[in-house]
Amino acid sequence: METDQVFREQLISLHAISVEIASLHELPQVYDRALTYCLDLTGSEMGFVDLVGTTREYMDVVAVKGFAPSDPTFHDRYRVMPVRRSVFGVTIVEERPHISNNVAADPARVGTPPGHPEVRTFLGVPLWMGATVIGMIGVANRVGGYGEDEQRLLSTFANQVAVAIDNARLYARQREMLSGAEDLQRRLGQADRERVLAQDRARIASGLHDSIGQSMFSLGLRINALLERTLDADVADDVLEIRRRAAITLDELREVIFALGEPAAGAQDLTGALGVLLRRVGRDNGLSVDLMVQGVPPPAVESIRDELTTVVKEALTNVVRHAHAQTVLISLHYESDRVWLVVQDDGTGLADAGRDQGDGARHFGMVDMRRRIDDLGGSLDIANGDESGVVVRITVPLPVETE
Repeated sequence: METDQVFREQLISLHAISVEIASLHELPQVYDRALTYCLDLTGSEMGFVDLVGTTREYMDVVAVKGFAPSDPTFHDRYRVMPVRRSVFGVTIVEERPHISNNVAADPARVGTPPGHPEVRTFLGVPLWMGATVIGMIGVANRVGGYGEDEQRLLSTFANQVAVAIDNARLYARQREMLSGAEDLQRRLGQADRERVLAQDRARIASGLHDSIGQSMFSLGLRINALLERTLDADVADDVLEIRRRAAITLDELREVIFALGEPAAGAQDLTGALGVLLRRVGRDNGLSVDLMVQGVPPPAVESIRDELTTVVKEALTNVVRHAHAQTVLISLHYESDRVWLVVQDDGTGLADAGRDQGDGARHFGMVDMRRRIDDLGGSLDIANGDESGVVVRITVPLPVETE
């Protein structure tokens, strides 16, 4: 009888907090309140919410509670993780709840990042939206471990949290649409100017392709023919270097021609521009790509969109030319006063001196990226990932709008 009474009280409490969660419109509020209740419902020390991208290859830790790292960059460095059959990831991979009451001895354990607190016991449940798992909720360090009661409660609550997340996303998109409608009137006056600009861009691209592009191609053929002759060793080395530089120049020219042939920058917001760019890179180079976006872009993003797109384009160019990667992920996070960008690949990574030396083309590209971000008052960090590849982290403050 006492057990039934406790269960009824839990159901009443669960109903009340589900109503509260469903009434929230801002994603940060949903995450914060949801984790607060998750910890209370299960008697846990800490918890987190993970969301997955469209390809389900990565999960983004969008919220954490009960853990305040001493390193202020910890969350930014480790928030994006590959989906795999780890203690945490098995919940998403197998789309089912997972309990581990002895994490240290769990066969699926892969370790924790430096600075992460000890995880002794763990319970993870999927976030279902209809027939699709959009992420998971994980809680940890309940004294005495987790059982069926905690799993049932958390699974039931997770269903309500998934609905609340979807509602908040819809609300954000609705606000974005309203903002776009208000902006439409202003942009209508620019339509004629953009049409003329598009025609000029197409004309310039055609001219570059027909004249300079063909000349560069012919130059390459002449160099190859020269290399077929018997040359002095030093002369042959010089000619090879000339061919290498000509090939780099031709690649860069093709990038310029392609960019000129795309719609004018004003036709897309930052999210759309990065999405088009990433899909093109994936399609043209056989890469698996994903774009994860959090938050709603403030209007001030418009003024730095082109510079950020150019920097990301250079980062993707480096991936294609040097990384030997199979997967590229871009994480884009909008805040009220800044934009966070992470470009991550699973390639070979940088050599020890790669950030400062590398081959000439790559080094020049990194210098140009850093200069552009410095000019925006932001920060750029390029480093090897924890498991493989290169991670490019960008933070840029938004300009303050004046009346």
